[in-house]
Amino acid sequence: MSKTLKIKKNASNFTNELKNKVVVITGGGQGIGRNLAIEFAKKQAKVVICARNKKDIYSIKKEIGIFGGRCSGFSVDVSDNNRVDKFFNNVLKKYRKIDVLINCAGIYGPIGSLEKNDMTFWNKTLDINVFGTANCIHSVIPSMKKRKQGRIINFCGGGVGSNKIKPNFSAYVTSKSAIVGLTEVMANELKASGIQVNAISPGAVNTRLLDQVLASKNLAGEQFFKESIEQKKKGGTPPEKSAKLCLFLATSGANFITGKLLSAVWDDYDNFKKIQKDIMNTSLYTMRRIDNFQFKQIK
Repeated sequence: MSKTLKIKKNASNFTNELKNKVVVITGGGQGIGRNLAIEFAKKQAKVVICARNKKDIYSIKKEIGIFGGRCSGFSVDVSDNNRVDKFFNNVLKKYRKIDVLINCAGIYGPIGSLEKNDMTFWNKTLDINVFGTANCIHSVIPSMKKRKQGRIINFCGGGVGSNKIKPNFSAYVTSKSAIVGLTEVMANELKASGIQVNAISPGAVNTRLLDQVLASKNLAGEQFFKESIEQKKKGGTPPEKSAKLCLFLATSGANFITGKLLSAVWDDYDNFKKIQKDIMNTSLYTMRRIDNFQFKQIK
């Protein structure tokens, strides 16, 4: 056998499994969600996006159609449970199944100190980021349970799980931290059903959220504002990193991974098979601060 063929089976080798898989992506009209839709369509998946802006939906469908990919789209407010139910019913009516759900819809919410925040907007942030994610999971569970398989991937936001919490983004950080808790509890709840649930921290990706920070100026805090200017100049974390991790989590190479918070930037998931037992049986890659496993590692 030639050296060329002796390549280890890693994340990228599994993506041929995605042909004809039905992949639903919320927030698929812009930013990371848009990139995800393109990358899954390139792998010949049947992509379904939902977004609030119809122009964004038309644009991404057109872009995917140019290279022969398959994409359909719906205008949906994920915080509206009735509309979410109707959306998933339409998807199931058309495709008969949903293999992968990626919850990417989200907003920053109010920027600035909590005492000066508009609390109606603060609450709306949780409506979209947390309740929107929960609504989608709630709607997709019955069909996945029926088939005894499914993958759910939640985006918990850049910085969640890091050693530094941003001030002046209380609604965003609260909502995205809640996504990690929701991921863990749903992973345990659905484990026996053959459904895997994981969360992704995508890193500092340049999206419309970054533009909101730059527009807010001093409300974001001097340090973070300066960091955001540098991020804009340098380009930030490529959204392709999140796409690559999502592709991996949607395939059989990730069969043993559920209830985890994974970094699209730092985690070496191509080599997760080597530490499979630790991933499955400990709190590795979760938000737990102290437990016996970690204490032993420190000692």
